Amino acid sequence: EDVYNSPANKNILPAFRPRCGEWLIKKGAAKLGIKTVAFPLAVLSKPYDNRLACHYCGACNFGCDTASRFSTLEVLFPKLQKMNNFTPRTNAVAHRILLDASTGKARGVSFIDATNKLEYEAYGKTVVLGASMVESIRILFNSRTPEFPQGLANSSGTLGRYLMEHVAFNDIEGFFPQLAGRPSTNDDGPGANSLYIPRYNYGRKNDKFLRGYRFTFYTGCGMGPGPGSHLPGFGSAYKKRIKELYPAAVSIGGYGEGLPFDWNYVEIDSHGLTDRYGIPQVRFHTNAEYDHAFAMRDEMYGQMEEILKASGAEVLPYEKKNPYPLGSVTHEAGGARMGDDPKTSVLDKWNCCHDIKNLLVVDAACFASHPEKSVTLTIMALALRASEHLAEEIRLGDV
Repeated sequence: EDVYNSPANKNILPAFRPRCGEWLIKKGAAKLGIKTVAFPLAVLSKPYDNRLACHYCGACNFGCDTASRFSTLEVLFPKLQKMNNFTPRTNAVAHRILLDASTGKARGVSFIDATNKLEYEAYGKTVVLGASMVESIRILFNSRTPEFPQGLANSSGTLGRYLMEHVAFNDIEGFFPQLAGRPSTNDDGPGANSLYIPRYNYGRKNDKFLRGYRFTFYTGCGMGPGPGSHLPGFGSAYKKRIKELYPAAVSIGGYGEGLPFDWNYVEIDSHGLTDRYGIPQVRFHTNAEYDHAFAMRDEMYGQMEEILKASGAEVLPYEKKNPYPLGSVTHEAGGARMGDDPKTSVLDKWNCCHDIKNLLVVDAACFASHPEKSVTLTIMALALRASEHLAEEIRLGDV
């Protein structure tokens, strides 16, 4: 189903069938005028591209033997290995971009072999950084030259600035009385929820915070103790109650849009801290204690509780917690943001550095803002877009 800012993709495989509790959430949210849609999992519901469909083991976080769940290692790497012009170098710790002072272009990468701690260099007409947000920023800082004393490609002074992460906090938990006591079944499924609630607060007047949020929810008999850690009691009666509620457990949590603030930044540690290879480490400066996050948190808590109750769930007691500090949600982004103005951004719209056109950054460091959605598919889409642009530039002889 199409929802504003979360359009349905007609060219992908069918969505996974929701669990019982997810159907209840969907019906309850509908009573409040809130839509639920299929969660974009990047997991195969049917065989595709010589890969098997998901077999519902529920252990996606531990890797996938059948490559039913997408990952670069399991899906893209085998294809790259078949290419004659691809040479992987394992145990290579990239730490510095090499710059040709005569042309102002990147000419390669310096890296350390983790097995012998020796330094090597690899050369190329183009250098593409996709080391992850923090590591790409660290490499650029550690690649400073006389031409770029504040870090490579940092004439704007914004490298490392405007770090972002989703506004997030603890989930609310409860259980569905109508599902209590039913036989336990394997509900692990494709490793995550089948449905989610995309942002829906468009057009609403709000002077307390900017942008919006989305909700995800988990139900059924999955790995873990379910509601056991939140129930009082002990002994045989306690165990019996946990077993009764295990198939009825539900939790709901959310992610709010993270905004770019100058006070959230990373820089090379000023005290000379290095890693095991002698590469200078980074130091974070952050402040999550700001009005936007707390105002969004308060509204999200209220909405989550309302959705659970509308779905017929009994809500367990909970405490409103502060938003998690930067670095806790693992959805970090920003630090080498895209933009049209070289004075206020590191990258252009093609992920090329304004200062060094044959140097690209294709991970989440390029984000200029951080919408409430998960970042992985957006990172991949931007990387594909940048790759297609780079291929065209090479074809035209402009690189």
